[in-house]
Amino acid sequence: ETSLTQILKLQFLTQNFIAMKKYLFRFTDLSFQTSLALLIFRVGVSAALMTHGYGKLLRLIDGNIWGRSHLFFSEEVSFALITFAEFFCALFVLLGVGTRIFTIPLIYAFIIIVFDAHIDDPFSKMEKGFLFLVSYSSIFLLGPGKFSIDYLLSKKLKL
Repeated sequence: ETSLTQILKLQFLTQNFIAMKKYLFRFTDLSFQTSLALLIFRVGVSAALMTHGYGKLLRLIDGNIWGRSHLFFSEEVSFALITFAEFFCALFVLLGVGTRIFTIPLIYAFIIIVFDAHIDDPFSKMEKGFLFLVSYSSIFLLGPGKFSIDYLLSKKLKL
């Protein structure tokens, strides 16, 4: 009985992994115009966010850490994680490398920014975070398009 349960669990995980892989590397139904629009959108949003992340990266390197703790993380770890999201994840999304995977930390970061850090502020204070949240959620749902390293890898690996 235990081995049967383990086999069923393994089969379930394998099927979910295959489904997730198909979703993460699905690009074939996009037109040239849609892929071009996704490229412009992905590069524009990520370049804009990287300006915020770069400033945080410089402060992190200098040891000038400020911010708030989140969950069980200290201020230092929280600041490092938000810096990773705003600079490095945005860079990967800009390049179209692991696009859907690297949008997840960005979406999470902006959920915290909008619905925790700025929840009591007027909308004008949370507007930028809200726009980034909507933008990266859209990129996650639509994918990077055909003009991305993800697309080239999917064709080379035949995913």
